[in-house]
Amino acid sequence: MVLNFFKRDKIYLPGEQIDKYTIVKIIGEGRYGICYLVSNNNKNYILKQLKKEMLKKIGKKVCFEEEILSSINHNCIPRFIEKIEKDKFSGYILEFKEGKTFEEIIFKDDYIFKRKEIYKICFQLISILKYLHSMGIVHRDIRVPNTLYNNGKVYLLDFGLARWINDERYTIDVDFSYLGDFLLHLYYTSFEIVNKKSKPWYDELNLYKEELMFLKRLMGIEKKYKSLDELEHDFLCFKHYEI
Repeated sequence: MVLNFFKRDKIYLPGEQIDKYTIVKIIGEGRYGICYLVSNNNKNYILKQLKKEMLKKIGKKVCFEEEILSSINHNCIPRFIEKIEKDKFSGYILEFKEGKTFEEIIFKDDYIFKRKEIYKICFQLISILKYLHSMGIVHRDIRVPNTLYNNGKVYLLDFGLARWINDERYTIDVDFSYLGDFLLHLYYTSFEIVNKKSKPWYDELNLYKEELMFLKRLMGIEKKYKSLDELEHDFLCFKHYEI
């Protein structure tokens, strides 16, 4: 029996240099790449190193992130700076945004989000999605590790799965279901277990009827939203909505 092992990509250590950028620390590693905090001229950036074996497997698909990020300009999305291709290294530089991911805030800091705060966060994500969808882009990966939070401001990261909307495979409603799942993570931060018996989220969370219907439609349990305008209208109609 022959075992095939992927040759692991070189992981760069603090102090090492890639082009004109100095590695400060490793931020994280995913299936397709390794992210670093880097600096140049006393300014911080994000460096995304693309894994060689995954580049071979997915081919041109890896170009979507670069292509999409290069086409957009929004203050809540890290700006694409430049591509780096040298010395068997492939990757690109992105703008650095201050903050913590919602994953860190929820699971490491044990932060409890109040309803008013959840509304403000949702409002910002809807605003970001309005921009992306107007540009013909669906993100397809709005999750707690891919969203940053800093002093009440939300940033959307990781466009590795983002695609151009084509009304066939890549449709806007996938962002709606991801948004619903993201919001559930926030609502669950205040949930207290009183019964060991597991229940569906819509039975155990203490939600207003407007919130419940909104989330059910996002998740496709009730009639799915057909447009972002329809979704936004329902959200803004919450009786207890406060910005």
